[in-house]
Amino acid sequence: MLSSEAYAEIGQDLAIVERRLHEVLQSNIPLVTEITQHPLRAGGKRLRPALALLGGRFAQPDDSERIIGLATATELIHMATLIHDDIVDRSTTRRGLDTVNARWGDRMAVLAGDYLFGVAFTIVARWGNSKVISCLSECVRQMAKGEMMQFGRVRRFKETEDDYLDWIEKKTAIFIAESARIGALGASAADAITRTLWSFGRALGLCFQIVDDVLDLTSSPDRLGKPAGGDVRNGVTTLPIIHALRESDEREQLKAVLSNGHDEDSFRVVLDILKRSGSLQYAVGRAAGYAAVAHNELAKLPDTPARRALAEMTEHLLHRTH
Repeated sequence: MLSSEAYAEIGQDLAIVERRLHEVLQSNIPLVTEITQHPLRAGGKRLRPALALLGGRFAQPDDSERIIGLATATELIHMATLIHDDIVDRSTTRRGLDTVNARWGDRMAVLAGDYLFGVAFTIVARWGNSKVISCLSECVRQMAKGEMMQFGRVRRFKETEDDYLDWIEKKTAIFIAESARIGALGASAADAITRTLWSFGRALGLCFQIVDDVLDLTSSPDRLGKPAGGDVRNGVTTLPIIHALRESDEREQLKAVLSNGHDEDSFRVVLDILKRSGSLQYAVGRAAGYAAVAHNELAKLPDTPARRALAEMTEHLLHRTH
């Protein structure tokens, strides 16, 4: 997921973050260690800590350990939200591994997610100031609100594109925005820098989630690490669906299949309609638009290796296949 430029800039620090993730989840209770470290076995993009580390490069931190700590906390928060999301979505596979809820049950998964939040905010309390603590607390609140909004969207076909963008901003983009600026906040960067990094991260987060929603429809289970078409089966109305319901002559058939079909044949019908209506291409175009916004924000920052790494990362996220 990281570009060659990003690896050159932060690869060593990211390896330290990876070690810290294992260290902070080491408990004197073996079951706690086993469950909370389980998601680490699948690896992952480590997008949020990478953004935090790169953001910290736009200042001269008095303590690099602070930036590494905050970067570690962002990944722990992300892990906690994924565990809780899998419970809500009744997911059994993520990144090719059993989910925590599939292996240990919903009750244990709820507790594991709570535990990760606790570990994350213990780290934040140590290394962050009041601004950092406030920003990350608000992120968690917004992500929870976004997930609750999703329940109101299930198999409802009146959502607009603006509704969708509001939803994905809360559930995804705000946290990516905060991850992009948290390292700069920890490094006491100038306000103009932290504001620009937040705006960059928001645009990147919107791009990321739109691409994610397209890949849920078009990628293979082997690439995704989970079954394709999960949003369709769960009745979640994403941007390609919204576009097709607005533009396609087959919208009534699409509604009927989305309302009643949960099998592979129904998913294929939906996918064919989305292709014929140009809805997949439309969504990719919207993602590219947000990537362009992200690049425009980056242009306001000093021309440094960190800025070039963020630009290359943006292109990788836009064109990724999983």
